[in-house]
Amino acid sequence: MELVPVPGRDLLADAYAAEPVAVVADRGGDYADAVVSGLQARGWTVRRVDLSDSPSAFDGATAELESVLAQHFQGRVDLCVSLLDGDAWDAGVRQIAETILVAKHAHAALAETAGTGARAGFVTVTRLDGGLGHRGTRPVPEALAGGVGGVVKTFACEAPGVFCRAIDVDPGVGRDDFVAALLGEIADAATDTTEVGVDIDGARWTVVPGAYRLAAAQRDEIGGDVPEISLGTDDTLVVTGGARGVTALCVRALAQHTAASFVLLGRTELADEPPWAQGVADTDLKAAAIEDIKARGERPTPREVGRRCRDQIAQREIRATLEAVRVAGAEASYLAVDVTDSDAVSAALSPLRDRITGVVHGAGVLADAHLIDKTGDEIHRVFQTKLTGLRTVLDVLDADSLRHLVLFTSVAGLLGNAGQADYAAANEALCRLAASWKRQRPECHVTAIDWGAWDGGMVTPELRDLFHARGVRLLEPETGAQAFVEQFGREHADDVCVLVGEDKPLSAGDPGEVAPFTAHRDIATLAGDPVLEAHVVGEHAVLPATFGLGWMIHVVERAHPELRVVEARDFQVYKGILFDESLTGGQHVVVEPVGREGGNELVRVSVRTDAGAALPVLHYAATLVLSTSLVDAPLVTGWAPDAPLDGPENGLDIYRDAILFHGPALQGLRRVLHHSDDRLVLQCRLPDTAAGSGAYRGELHSPVLADLLLQGASVQGNRLLGQASLPLGFGRAEYFEALPDNEPFVLIVDDVRQAAASITVTATAGDRNGRVLQRWHDVEMVATPGMSEKFREGTRRWLAE
Repeated sequence: MELVPVPGRDLLADAYAAEPVAVVADRGGDYADAVVSGLQARGWTVRRVDLSDSPSAFDGATAELESVLAQHFQGRVDLCVSLLDGDAWDAGVRQIAETILVAKHAHAALAETAGTGARAGFVTVTRLDGGLGHRGTRPVPEALAGGVGGVVKTFACEAPGVFCRAIDVDPGVGRDDFVAALLGEIADAATDTTEVGVDIDGARWTVVPGAYRLAAAQRDEIGGDVPEISLGTDDTLVVTGGARGVTALCVRALAQHTAASFVLLGRTELADEPPWAQGVADTDLKAAAIEDIKARGERPTPREVGRRCRDQIAQREIRATLEAVRVAGAEASYLAVDVTDSDAVSAALSPLRDRITGVVHGAGVLADAHLIDKTGDEIHRVFQTKLTGLRTVLDVLDADSLRHLVLFTSVAGLLGNAGQADYAAANEALCRLAASWKRQRPECHVTAIDWGAWDGGMVTPELRDLFHARGVRLLEPETGAQAFVEQFGREHADDVCVLVGEDKPLSAGDPGEVAPFTAHRDIATLAGDPVLEAHVVGEHAVLPATFGLGWMIHVVERAHPELRVVEARDFQVYKGILFDESLTGGQHVVVEPVGREGGNELVRVSVRTDAGAALPVLHYAATLVLSTSLVDAPLVTGWAPDAPLDGPENGLDIYRDAILFHGPALQGLRRVLHHSDDRLVLQCRLPDTAAGSGAYRGELHSPVLADLLLQGASVQGNRLLGQASLPLGFGRAEYFEALPDNEPFVLIVDDVRQAAASITVTATAGDRNGRVLQRWHDVEMVATPGMSEKFREGTRRWLAE
């Protein structure tokens, strides 16, 4: 898991309804006062829930708090803000639990507001490190508050019409900037990012899955071996929940590669198998238990029969795990202890304290219920095992002598999962604990493993069928166990948080309705970007047309993350945006739904500037087609896929000779493969620079790489018109796949139609296998007097630099 930059906010005009109402749950303090004042100054009515007198620890008793919350969420509510400031373990855990209860009571009111078509928001705020706790700069007890993100992501799953965001602002950000950041986040048009960190410089960050070095499945495919394991005979691992389930599978796999010792903790007491169960297969235990109860003159009840069978199966699994570890050549012992009982844990582990070098925390319980039905007892039970259980173990041990700390967390926390707000929050808290622990003890191997759903363990046959129906692939036990072993390899010693499984939520809401909106952006922040500096026509940088198109695509896709743009129609450049002294900060995107077509959503989008006149200046406009799935790519026509793509990069002469004006950051036409009046074929390759932190790109649209399609059309225009030309727009752009980053692809410009001062062409980008990646129809290029000299001026500029 990696912290990555998030593009700047596109702020909704009139984000919330008139006379909005906010409920703010906080623990007092200057910054809480500032939030309330900031909202009130902007016309909000604020109902404040004072949680400063909460008890020091959460014990599941919630009646008094829930009574207060129920009163505050009566009537219309447009926004709920929960501010956390935990500075101790108990305080952090309690505040997350309280936030779950806040979410419980906010759910109905916010869903009702969202149902009217107005924005409703559920937001949490922490002050960890500006990186959602993943930078690890706060002490472990304080870092736990970052687990609140699991609550927010679960709320988003259960109420998909509500805007949800967990915000973490660096503690060094001052009061005014802190309030401005919060007010900006709640008005953000993007709904695809449920967690945002704001650092000391105001830059925004979120967490996404990145590359994992040689994952287990890949290692199987290439027939490689598991890397060298950093465990030896002098290591003893304490494993909570380690004798049964998926944790036991992982322990068995690890024992195959090390002679370390394992101390397995579990709640099941081991005892000699009773006569009625001896020699009886697991599948026949039920009948045997019934017969034994009858033989005692008692009446068998389903509850008692079930208890007996579960107990025997559990004990058999524990014995099988111990035997498997010993057969593998490692040592294993089992201690029956409840990890939530600090006295019992201390008594069990204190004699082993000097031997223990690592902890694997796999224990966990579920108490699934949707937010509106969640009880304090359920939250307490989940938190006790996942959070208190780890604390009781760590309190007994010498933290500084531990060489390994591996925590079992879940994709439910990473992506949210309906019905599991407490489980998601507890797991996310452990991820933040891992980051903090690693920061304080860099030589320690610390990893939180966000497991996807295993094909086994807590996944019942009914859940398996549900996941398959949603297209979620379950994690094969062998693959998961091998990935666990790999985490003890030296190459993964610094993997603090990893996802093992699919980057796909286990539950998801229906796509929301496409509604009209207007979003404002400060485009002046793009000034000085290296890509923009490579697009200077004459004296000033000009926003490339593909950036204007990408701007519109970006805003629409991020506002509807379940959809992607697969087609753009009737794109027109009305007035380009020039980066000179006349540039103002009044740009905005207007999105207007225009209907449905074949199951796809159609929206008309435009970029405008408020220039003080009666009507705003129109820059770009297009109709975008949004779909939940991609369209199959056709084959390229007009070019043989096996044509040679090597040879000198003569295409770069196009830039040196001022046929085009683009600087090196946009010079991607590498080889001229064919050039005639009716067809131009080019080999292209260009690094895909994330200009503007990616705020001008879409899922399939790169403004940098897409510019090459227009460059090719301009080259053909120069041949036929005898002078430089610029794009006016196109009739239709089809998106099948993204253009490749810094990899060769072929560009074909054909279907040429010439007028006196313009040409219209089709530009097709295809891969080396002959598949169309993108095809832009009816691209119109127009030549204007004096443009060739501006091209030469731009070329002289970058050549001089």
